[in-house]
Amino acid sequence: MSLFKTNKNTGRAVPPIDAAAPAKTETATLALGCFWGPDALYGCTPGVVRTRVGYAGGKQPNPTYYNIGDHAETVQMEYDPTITSYERILDVFWLNHNPKKPAWLRQYMSAIFFHDQKQEMIAREIFNREASRIREPVFTEIIPLTKFYLAESYHQKYQLRQYSDLIKEYQMIYPIDADIVSSTSAARVNGYVTGYGTKENFKRDIVGLGLSPEGIKSLTEILNSFRKR
Repeated sequence: MSLFKTNKNTGRAVPPIDAAAPAKTETATLALGCFWGPDALYGCTPGVVRTRVGYAGGKQPNPTYYNIGDHAETVQMEYDPTITSYERILDVFWLNHNPKKPAWLRQYMSAIFFHDQKQEMIAREIFNREASRIREPVFTEIIPLTKFYLAESYHQKYQLRQYSDLIKEYQMIYPIDADIVSSTSAARVNGYVTGYGTKENFKRDIVGLGLSPEGIKSLTEILNSFRKR
């Protein structure tokens, strides 16, 4: 696969990591409370290709952030099954939130939304394992996914959007916001600017992110600031 592609709408080079994204992926949908953090967390998880945030688990049609109804804030990801697995995705889920604490609103519930019978079986097996390990009430729900509603643009890659110089680079490459949401590079950087990802993975990813020299310098300074804390 060629790692050099251009966006036909802008003529700008697409980040190599985006150009190399696999054609075949599998999907996982999870709720771990507020969706900004999990979006960043999974954006830096090895094998995850792209992430998006939205609403799931309720019956109200067309929820929005200010009219969410009975839905939960949810992160949905596509992952490369040749690199990671649904089991590993769920391991990250259990390690990165507190399933022992009941949500004060359904919006912030802990939930695994399974897509098929195989995912349901895996989710219940791991739930039982974790419940045995925790030995306290666990409030995570295992629910069939009926519909996922994409959240508003300003919630997508929220942490990345707090850095105007970096998000502008993506907007120059991808003037259509949905393409930023689908970008592996944007997902990775959204994770890195939040403090996720390892130094080793950053060294591996840096060339493929497709950032300008100024963008690389800015991102490196952000990561160094985390290491000094």
